Amino acid sequence: MKKDLLKFPLKRVLLSTVILCSLSAIISSCGEEEGRISVNDAAPEKVTNVTTKAGPGEVTLSWTNPASSSFMYTKIEYTNAKGEKKYELISKERGSTATIKGFANTDVQSFSLFACSVRGNNSGAVDVSQAPDSPAFLEVVKTVTLAPVLGGVLVDYENNYNTTVVIALDFHAASDPNKAGSAKFQAPAKSKGPQLVMLTDANNEFLAGECIVNVSAEDEYENASEPKALKATPIPAMKIDRSNWTFPGYNENSSDGTIGYSSQEAIGEGNQDGLKNGRVTSMIDSSLKTYWHASWKTPSTSYPHWFILDMGKEITVASVELTRRQGDARGQKGQKIYTCTEAGAADPGNPNSWSWIDHGSFAFDPNNNAPQSFGLSTTPRARYIKVYFGTEHKGTGGQAMLADLNVYGAE
Repeated sequence: MKKDLLKFPLKRVLLSTVILCSLSAIISSCGEEEGRISVNDAAPEKVTNVTTKAGPGEVTLSWTNPASSSFMYTKIEYTNAKGEKKYELISKERGSTATIKGFANTDVQSFSLFACSVRGNNSGAVDVSQAPDSPAFLEVVKTVTLAPVLGGVLVDYENNYNTTVVIALDFHAASDPNKAGSAKFQAPAKSKGPQLVMLTDANNEFLAGECIVNVSAEDEYENASEPKALKATPIPAMKIDRSNWTFPGYNENSSDGTIGYSSQEAIGEGNQDGLKNGRVTSMIDSSLKTYWHASWKTPSTSYPHWFILDMGKEITVASVELTRRQGDARGQKGQKIYTCTEAGAADPGNPNSWSWIDHGSFAFDPNNNAPQSFGLSTTPRARYIKVYFGTEHKGTGGQAMLADLNVYGAE
């Protein structure tokens, strides 16, 4: 459940590199043609008519470029939220406006604008100052509230800004700080919650009783709000007993698909510790050494792959837990999850006619040996769970495969 969603922005660095490389190329070219081409490297006149406009965690600067023939670009110097001296280069072809982003508060910021020649000669700076508006991440975290659900919380939020914010949660059981976990999720621009977050510890076990949840928000420039301490008591969730689970139409001696799965490998995967490998039932045999593997020794083995789990009775589902084939990273990189109630399966022989509820697509890490949990935000009542691996989920191998399957919820 832990996700690291932030990446350091490179746009300004790349832009500055392109401009400097272009200027260097011009100078080198002129040096080679010395005697035929002269470079006007006189300091241009200063920029004029500088105006500023505040935005959320940003300041937009506009100005008039000088008419000097030697003018090539405008250099804007400022100090970022970490106290580091930074600059941006705006070539004359790009015009005369720039938005400086990444400020972490509403303190007044100073900007120095230099009109530069090809070698950076200038007539001095035009200095202006402007306080940005409150950054989006500081405003979004103020809107966060929690509502307890089965196995976790619904995180409600409102992001009215044109930028994505990351909401981070660090949580622990109030009775035992060692039972702790964390999660992050993106709050896209112009979006609002709720977002389901399962409260599980490092061992993927659900936290019980009252929990302390510290909520903060972050932006793409590694700025973060102070944590906001909230409390929540999730509805208890448990691992559902697997003793009566089946897969419709299961035939252990055939690799062909049935109404309950697209295929299995009943020939080429052999046995492990007396248990049969390759079959869909290998996901519920209580052994991580065995695994289900979509058929590969028969034709039509490409994606999509899928299976339907019949839990034998309806339960309230909090999350579906999948574990990869141990030590093998060639499997799928995601899946879609559907559920259906007992009443929704009106025609037992035709699952395509069942009243499936689509819970969306989830990313799966094929490099991770640990169980991976996928929370269903509506915590539906269900007897049947369908896990579908589409072509968009294809990993480096040709077939889907899993070692273990669990469901958490309440009966």
